[in-house]
Amino acid sequence: MKIAVITPYFKEGRDVLQRCMESVRTQCIPVDQILVADGHPQNWVESHHRITHVVLPKNAGDFGDTPRCLGFLLGLRSGYDILQFLDVDNILMPDHFEVVLEHFRDVANADFPDVVVSRRHMLRPDGSVLPIGIPEDDERRHIDTNCYVFYRTAFELGLRWSLIPKQLAFMDDRVFYGMLVTANVKIAFNQRKTVGYTCLWESAYRRLGEEPPPNCRNIEGHRAEALAWWRALDRHTRRIIERQLGVPIFETPNTTEVSS
Repeated sequence: MKIAVITPYFKEGRDVLQRCMESVRTQCIPVDQILVADGHPQNWVESHHRITHVVLPKNAGDFGDTPRCLGFLLGLRSGYDILQFLDVDNILMPDHFEVVLEHFRDVANADFPDVVVSRRHMLRPDGSVLPIGIPEDDERRHIDTNCYVFYRTAFELGLRWSLIPKQLAFMDDRVFYGMLVTANVKIAFNQRKTVGYTCLWESAYRRLGEEPPPNCRNIEGHRAEALAWWRALDRHTRRIIERQLGVPIFETPNTTEVSS
């Protein structure tokens, strides 16, 4: 099968980009990588084998959604059988596609999946494992962006990621999960954790009593902004957005959530 991993990047250091690329390059089978520069290209990547490099002249400012979607469209038009998202500060474990491809061995099987969902380790920026549980992942109430692996029968669904409004980009995977559970697709779930997710959420470190690393994010500010945006929309515009996404977006006193 022809496989590509789609990676948007912004101003990350060369070491971060190289670590991500190396994790793709060293998989059990040859895997291509589509790198999409979000306004700040690092042209040295073009000398590497199995790399397609796309450059946006200006940063989209939407948590990588625009470059991610452009990379997905390019992968679709390039004839790949399998596409996966992988943010530049994250990695694939060495056995990732070995595990994923077990689900894609028998095309004639009635249970052949459209989407494979991987599990993830939480990592500190230095690559060490952050010993913290993720109950909502374990209970399948959430799927991180980097854990979606699409077979070509689900490419139409993957394209719908582009419909997520920019104001909801900070929680795009949560919006998309709502879209996924209402879609008529077959999903296979990995049991092994084969994605390494670099955790930059301040709350996770506070829960462990650790000092958060520099450049951590606090999601509450983004939630407040999204809630203010949603409340300011007229009813007609809200209906259009919810119809396009296929899931209801609703308000609670403290946050904006997606129903699933």
